[in-house]
Amino acid sequence: MPGQRRALSPKMASMRESDTGLWLHNKLGATDELWAPPSIASLLTAAVIDNIRLCFHGLSSAVKLKLLLGTLHLPRRTVDEHPLLQMKGALMEIIQLASLDSDPWVLMVADILKSFPDTGSLNLELEEQNPNVQDILGELREKVGECEASAMLPLECQYLNKNALTTLAGPLTPPVKHFQLKRKPKSATLRAELLQKSTETAQQLKRSAGVPFHAKGRGLLRKMDTTTPLKGIPKQAPFRSPTAPSVFSPTGNRTPIPPSRTLLRKERGVKLLDISELDMVGAGREAKRRRKTL
Repeated sequence: MPGQRRALSPKMASMRESDTGLWLHNKLGATDELWAPPSIASLLTAAVIDNIRLCFHGLSSAVKLKLLLGTLHLPRRTVDEHPLLQMKGALMEIIQLASLDSDPWVLMVADILKSFPDTGSLNLELEEQNPNVQDILGELREKVGECEASAMLPLECQYLNKNALTTLAGPLTPPVKHFQLKRKPKSATLRAELLQKSTETAQQLKRSAGVPFHAKGRGLLRKMDTTTPLKGIPKQAPFRSPTAPSVFSPTGNRTPIPPSRTLLRKERGVKLLDISELDMVGAGREAKRRRKTL
């Protein structure tokens, strides 16, 4: 019937427990990471949680702790709205098994999560009720007390330079390097490549720049001949009527003559004139003015 677990033979149940336990040790058994990542929520389906309930007693303490902490990443809607396999009941049964465990940390985490499946909140009133929690907190206070003196700096440290701070508080211990990147991130690699390309491009532009264009053009200018007179603009051919007979040979026998570019080209530049030529130019201008006035 729906809502009830199917009865399995002892052999099938033991196989399912061993498979689930091995799978959990492969997923959560790493010792270099002691916290349960949020991605564990996608692994803890209703069927998996129901299998964990059967093999919880055979798991190691580290896997039990990660599993209990991983339940905090489960969406609340998933816990409340699953009618068939009753995920909430399986979670409460797992927490109940953890509260009977011999490991003190597993026992303390189980006491904190005792009210989580029902209310979604944590039980934080533990120090006065549970002697196990008092022992763990006492050990933590001792560990913190050992490193508290070396971690605290005087209030004047933010106003003193390095030499004065060393004189006042003594030599500072270098910070502990907790991790090291195996390789640089991709953004840093791309940034280094872009900087190198921009540097190479700038160097190529500097090499190819050389002498500016206007400086090169000065040497290319042809020295003008001041001895020859200025040439005028050639006159265009007179207008010919389209009906008038052509005096040239027929078009079939006529060879096209390319227009002369030298006639259409106008000399430009500065002309040097003699003083006597300037007098002649001035006299011609005065004659034109007299004609206009007359």
